[in-house]
Amino acid sequence: MKNLVMIGRLVFGAWMLVNGVNHFGTLSGSFSLFAEPVGTQPLAVQLMAAFNHSSLINVAYAIQLIGGALVLAGVFTPFALCALMPVSTCAAYWAVVLEHEPVGALLALVAFALNGLLMLAYVDYYKGVLARYAPTLGEA
Repeated sequence: MKNLVMIGRLVFGAWMLVNGVNHFGTLSGSFSLFAEPVGTQPLAVQLMAAFNHSSLINVAYAIQLIGGALVLAGVFTPFALCALMPVSTCAAYWAVVLEHEPVGALLALVAFALNGLLMLAYVDYYKGVLARYAPTLGEA
């Protein structure tokens, strides 16, 4: 089980890191490993245009870059997985609901599932925030 978690962590971390590096390489004009999705369906194109015009896409890719590096290095992994989950969720929503492209949807769902499974593997770190009642200061 420990080896599966490590393999999943390395694959997911590398995936997120490469996506972030690719975006900022493309943005600076120095290199591009692969084309970034822009969408073909009207709502998908509008959402990506809004992300680009507001520069929110840069924030999402910065989260992927930093979070991927942290997950890959095994440093602050539970935090990095939590930070990456909204990005994975938005990517899955965009690919499955808005874009309807099978390969992109499959990749987005795999990233979302891998993110969720890794969070389950680190569930012990989240037990404090998952408690139904949190004791206040001075309570036992």
